Amino acid sequence: MKKILCIFLCLLPVLGGKAQTLYKNQVRIEKESVTRSEDNRLTINMDIILQENLKLASNNVATLTPFLEADGKIKKLPSIFIYGRKRDIIDQRNHKIPENIYTTIRRKQHQEQKVNYLVQMPFEAWMGKVNIKLNIDLCGCCDIPEENSGELITQVNILPLKLQPSIAYITPKTEGIKHRAVEGNAYLDFPVNKFIIYPEYRRNVIELAKIRATIDTVRNDNNTTLTSIKIHGYASPEGSYTNNTTLAKNRTQSLVDYVTNYYNFDHNLITSEYTPEDWEGFRKFVAASSIEKKDEVIRLIDDESINIDKKERDIAKLVGAQVYQYILAECYPALRHSNYTVNYTVRDFNLEESKEIINKHPQLLSLEEIYRVAQSYEPGSKEFNHSFHVAVMMFPDDPIANLNAGAMEIQKGGDMSTAKKFLAKADQKAGETLNNLGVIAMIEGDLETAEKYFNAAKAAGLSTQAEANQKELKKKQNYLIK
Repeated sequence: MKKILCIFLCLLPVLGGKAQTLYKNQVRIEKESVTRSEDNRLTINMDIILQENLKLASNNVATLTPFLEADGKIKKLPSIFIYGRKRDIIDQRNHKIPENIYTTIRRKQHQEQKVNYLVQMPFEAWMGKVNIKLNIDLCGCCDIPEENSGELITQVNILPLKLQPSIAYITPKTEGIKHRAVEGNAYLDFPVNKFIIYPEYRRNVIELAKIRATIDTVRNDNNTTLTSIKIHGYASPEGSYTNNTTLAKNRTQSLVDYVTNYYNFDHNLITSEYTPEDWEGFRKFVAASSIEKKDEVIRLIDDESINIDKKERDIAKLVGAQVYQYILAECYPALRHSNYTVNYTVRDFNLEESKEIINKHPQLLSLEEIYRVAQSYEPGSKEFNHSFHVAVMMFPDDPIANLNAGAMEIQKGGDMSTAKKFLAKADQKAGETLNNLGVIAMIEGDLETAEKYFNAAKAAGLSTQAEANQKELKKKQNYLIK
């Protein structure tokens, strides 16, 4: 008579599972483990214990045969042969050796006997999620049942290889003097053909307050020093170019005088320039509008061979009186504006100051100061990731900021497409960039591309990370399911 029983095994990789008693409490399983090695081999290790109450007639032989079962496939493992005393003597005299043998033991009645069962085999794809069972055969025929026979105790789940890639960051250079700037636009109102600023006239109360607020933000911060102010005045294309030149020049100077007098600034602190007619702004308005014949209007705007005053008349004629009145009302007022830039420097901060400022005024920090903040936290932590996000937000076009942001995205196991976007703005020849692109390729399973990147990174001088990743790549290559 045969009895099919299952061996209890824990999810891979787990050692020392809870003891299981089988076959009417006559067989016990202890210290079971299943592992998959880096060279793609499956190892099964367990203690099979014959308990004191297991009885075997002196003339009989029993077999314990572990086997794997999954997806309609069965793999029989080497058997343990248990002999009664007389049967053991007879087989030894006849030199009878069973096939597919793991070991043979003679049964000692009323005693506990232990067999450490350790086998290895090449890992195959179907073994990824497999049942491991034990066939206990008291007649010694060693037959293996069909799939789904016996009682399922558990499933062994062979987990994917966990890569440990070496991700490269770059320490930014110290910025030295931290130059910063804040920009704004003011839309001052002037009476027709006038250039004197009347602070209470129309929107001027609000617009002048905007300029002062920007300047005051810098002046009143103990961490910053105002270095210069630049004002750029624009007039609209309405009217003659000569008249608009006069208006733009003098209105710009009026704003310079207002700011200089209000703060009692040195006259050398403020520089200015002017554009008589803001055709660039006009073009943007037309391109974004739905006015009729806008393509023709844009062609006229772009035609530098046409006299500037004639160009305005041609556009007015082309679009018609109604549309031109719309332009006069909705577009031209916005083209009469003053752009201002307040330049300043920022003092250096220590680490503790930087940790506080990064969440309040990150624009005051250098890239190197933000990096130091990041490095003060555990890699992968919320604060660590946040620091690199701030860095790339403050320095969106900086290759190092983008390299480090990409590295952070890889490390946190996020969306690799986001990491790729950051790395696209990094130095493409830098070893760190090449290395991190290789890590992405390795994670995504493109091992050939990954190997090329790691070789290139190593050639670019990044030996430590590249060589470490080449080792991980080798593990991945050996671990592949064929």
